[in-house]
Amino acid sequence: MSNGSKTTKYSGDFYRSFLRLGREDRRSVALRILRNQRILGDLYDHFLIQEALREPGPGVSWENVPLRW
Repeated sequence: MSNGSKTTKYSGDFYRSFLRLGREDRRSVALRILRNQRILGDLYDHFLIQEALREPGPGVSWENVPLRW
């Protein structure tokens, strides 16, 4: 089994377990996850990427964006 398929299996197991929880327990777990700054940062990145993909026009690599300090 490749590492990628292991990750998919575990995330599927986690999600199924999450759905089996009661409403209040799901809320509690979700809020605990969202308090984790690393996870929250990943979510922000994901949403920003999704929004950028919806925008018309050519994509711009971050490597081509001049840094402004």
